[in-house]
Amino acid sequence: MKRNYEALFGSFYQRYLDWKNEEMSDAEALAITYDAYYSIMNRGEMEKAVVNIAAATVSLTHTKVYCKFKVHVMEQLLSLNKEKLRSVIQTDEYKDIVERMEKVLEKFEDMAIDQSEFARWHYFEMEKAVKECFAILLNVTRDEDELVGNVLNRFERDCNNTPSENMVIKTTLAELIIRHRIEVKDQFARIKRELERFDIHKVGQDLTEFEKRDLSLRIGEILGLNGPLENTRFDDKNQI
Repeated sequence: MKRNYEALFGSFYQRYLDWKNEEMSDAEALAITYDAYYSIMNRGEMEKAVVNIAAATVSLTHTKVYCKFKVHVMEQLLSLNKEKLRSVIQTDEYKDIVERMEKVLEKFEDMAIDQSEFARWHYFEMEKAVKECFAILLNVTRDEDELVGNVLNRFERDCNNTPSENMVIKTTLAELIIRHRIEVKDQFARIKRELERFDIHKVGQDLTEFEKRDLSLRIGEILGLNGPLENTRFDDKNQI
């Protein structure tokens, strides 16, 4: 049986990584993976334990977890029928699963929650993803218009997903254009016009109050600048 439950752990993690490789956000990749394993989870206590332990373990690599998903996964794990679980696997396997469950629950319970129901990139995850994409393309793209266009194409789906993702992408890209003195006047002008029209209230619960204030500050700095960006975010010279 151990081969079966280890294989189930492995297949869950691989399916999640496959969706991540399709350039999905952490939250969306996990949501789709969990849905795909929902019927498997209902086959028995071993499957129920493994799928939910795996989901909680993946969640720990994220900055937040959707509040209802957190409650659901915890309920699934805390409601496990341990006697049934013990009856279908060997003693050492039972101990291994229970130890994994207790270990992940201890950390999962303390995770920061996300109140928004939309599976999306979270604020700092989105910012990091844009910076990483920009850094890669900066080294292989000579044409500056093509560079900015390729970054926007990479995140086109996310820009259309939620207002929060769109604004974090455009704000981060604008900061990078200024920081690296990228000469793309037309594209930068379009981004600035979009930032000027943006209403922070449109993001709803997609951002925390801190994130809303931080994004508003960043947008304000961009709109008030004509030269290189002076921002404490860029104190580290090695940071993109």
